[in-house]
Amino acid sequence: MRLIETGELLPSMTQNFEKAFEYAIEKNKHRREPYYILATGNWYKNGEQLRMTVSPRSERPPKMLNTMCWRIDNKTGECKQLWVLPLDAPTQPIEPGPVSESIAESAQGIPIIYG
Repeated sequence: MRLIETGELLPSMTQNFEKAFEYAIEKNKHRREPYYILATGNWYKNGEQLRMTVSPRSERPPKMLNTMCWRIDNKTGECKQLWVLPLDAPTQPIEPGPVSESIAESAQGIPIIYG
């Protein structure tokens, strides 16, 4: 087994994804109604191996983190990318610390805006 060298991972992943995407389109070229292709990447074996999953869908899937979605229309030959969403960013719990009196005083009168 040959190990992947630095700089080879992204081109290798791209090539594997392109093959899976083309295979999904080829297997669904008979469809007359528009359909969707949802692609996700998941880490397996304790985060050592990334696998791409490409799955055709009849219905539009909901937007989810770590997904890419396309709308395919075989009648018009259109392949439109709908979204590419990143992985959910890992967060560390933040413990609130004490607020200094000077910061509290300078914040007086500043409106609080909730998003």
